Amino acid sequence: MTVSGCGSRVPPAEVVIRNGTIYTANSQQPKVEAVAATAGKIVFAGSAADAAAYVGSNTRVIDLHGNTAFPGFTDSHYHLTEVGQRERTLNLENTKNTNLEDFLEKVKAAVAMKKPGEWVTGRGWIESEWPNPQFPTRWDLDKVAPDNPVFLRRADGHGAVANSRALKAAGVDRNTKNPDGGEIIGDRKTQ
Repeated sequence: MTVSGCGSRVPPAEVVIRNGTIYTANSQQPKVEAVAATAGKIVFAGSAADAAAYVGSNTRVIDLHGNTAFPGFTDSHYHLTEVGQRERTLNLENTKNTNLEDFLEKVKAAVAMKKPGEWVTGRGWIESEWPNPQFPTRWDLDKVAPDNPVFLRRADGHGAVANSRALKAAGVDRNTKNPDGGEIIGDRKTQ
């Protein structure tokens, strides 16, 4: 909704967001510089200059300082940064309903695209959804990546696996203490 300078005074909005790129989800007006809202509803979308008419003494003004805003991101628990990182590294999300062998094939393919010594990182698997659930081990990764350090996070971010090269690069050995809030799970037979 755009308001042009029609000469009539508009009531002040509760909130005005301005000075950025605001995506509207409206194909007729996909981006604007400012929006005004009252009672949880958008009452204006348009230029920052026209939005000034909606600013009153009690209006909360949010200056985006050239940043971007999007409508409708409401989620109780989403790891937006981690999902974005997953898309830029080895995405293991499509191994959720498969098995360890498929998981390792994906790692092996990623290693093949790297030079020896280059890191392979990724995220996205959930072994508990595999028909034969088993958490990958460093020895599993060592078989498909003997010359590259590999560090992979589980989809929920509450677990990770690293191969021997990665552990060595990080200085992790059997004497390494658990980090605050975490646990390094090693081979129970050799510890």
